[in-house]
Amino acid sequence: MKAKIIFCALAIAMLLCACQAEQPPESTNSPSPAPEQTAAVEPSAPSQSESVPSKQLPSAPPVCEVEFTQTDSFPRPFEDELLLDEERGLLLSTEQALYDYDTMWLLLEENFPYLEAIKAEMGIDWRKVKAEYRLKLKNQATDGYISQMDFMVTLYGCVLQFQDFGHLYVVDNRSFYLDRLQNATDDLSKNEVNLMRNPKSDLFYSYSEQNDIRSIFSTSNGSKKRGAEAVEIADRHDITANLITGTVGDGVPYLRIASFEPWDEKTYAELAGFFSNISEEKHLIIDVRGNSGGSDGNWRIGIVPLLEQSELEFNMLFSAKSGSLNLELDSKRLAGLGRGVRYTDDSWQEDFPYVPPEAVAGLDTHLKVSTVFKKDNTQKYFSGKIWVLIDEGCYSATDAFACFCKESGFATLVGSTTSGNGKGGQPLFMALPYSGLIVRYEEYLTFNSDGTYNGIRGTLPDIVPEEGKFALETCLQVIQDEK
Repeated sequence: MKAKIIFCALAIAMLLCACQAEQPPESTNSPSPAPEQTAAVEPSAPSQSESVPSKQLPSAPPVCEVEFTQTDSFPRPFEDELLLDEERGLLLSTEQALYDYDTMWLLLEENFPYLEAIKAEMGIDWRKVKAEYRLKLKNQATDGYISQMDFMVTLYGCVLQFQDFGHLYVVDNRSFYLDRLQNATDDLSKNEVNLMRNPKSDLFYSYSEQNDIRSIFSTSNGSKKRGAEAVEIADRHDITANLITGTVGDGVPYLRIASFEPWDEKTYAELAGFFSNISEEKHLIIDVRGNSGGSDGNWRIGIVPLLEQSELEFNMLFSAKSGSLNLELDSKRLAGLGRGVRYTDDSWQEDFPYVPPEAVAGLDTHLKVSTVFKKDNTQKYFSGKIWVLIDEGCYSATDAFACFCKESGFATLVGSTTSGNGKGGQPLFMALPYSGLIVRYEEYLTFNSDGTYNGIRGTLPDIVPEEGKFALETCLQVIQDEK
């Protein structure tokens, strides 16, 4: 052991460089300092602005021996420089690329609660996927280096095997998330923005976003998907490009929500005006088909309080791993989801008897999150029957709306099963140590009222259209039959 320490010390002294994991900005939790990360870098390696011809690539630098995850806060990428080659672009040594890959998996195993659930429900063995893609990554090496493109494509393909369950993605377009979080005021979101804007990720994404990674994985099995239902909207008014009001069929009020991307005050006001104008109507159809999500706040603030007729409480069970990245479990941000209660024993089974204990095996943190919706009595709004059209395109915040409608009785769901991932908190990010590549994941495992995994099975409709019929067509027929 002494010989190894002396050898490492001499190597580091000769190479005159080290890598170090930075702490993120100080948070309200006042995390203790992370241990120093030590890794030598070849002194002849070029700076980030230098370019080296392919035939003159230096020997691959050694990698850190200190675990990237030994920290009480979100780990930041190491400060050593990436190699830039004039022909192949940014390069990682084989050792650096494998270190990042192994670190991603270590973090997922410690923090991502879906791995065993996906295996049990879908038959996708994460251990086999992990081994298979590690070998694929290693085989991408040429002269001891792996190009940024090959590295990113391999990790993207690896994560894609899990079919987006649990918001698990390799982030190929960092700007999309930065734009969405740029006006966030909570500590967690601000820390995540700082994490994504670290210098290593800045460099990595300045090159990677020039490539369309997703197009590489676009496949077609040759089958013809049924076309979308044609919707004729009378008295149409476009509040925004994604929010349209009007009537359908025999004058039934209709609200189309194509996205739950953030709404401004003007949008909320116009939507409230629409609900007020239809206050005497008996039915309202809300169409969220194809809406892949956005912000839960839109429907929590701009729809439910205006249309709910009495105080309503919505309870959810969040189960998680107390991993090093899941710092949100103890943060004040949980209160933004409602009234949070942490269970210290198995009493969660009394509140959620429909969730089988084996479904949360390996998870050590259980939270009850309750949201109370109170009716807005400032003016008269619509008080009739609400119908919500859903399909497999409904995901994330839109699935959350569908879950709420079904479990609270707020509305009747018509259509096909959603893609889930509605219940839960704001997905978190990790930035890998050498590349700066960002991976996103959901920290909470949540459940439908029948005990199934919401993030895997989605939300079932109350009414399924007959073969050959569409959701709106079916809904209008049911409404007609009720007259």
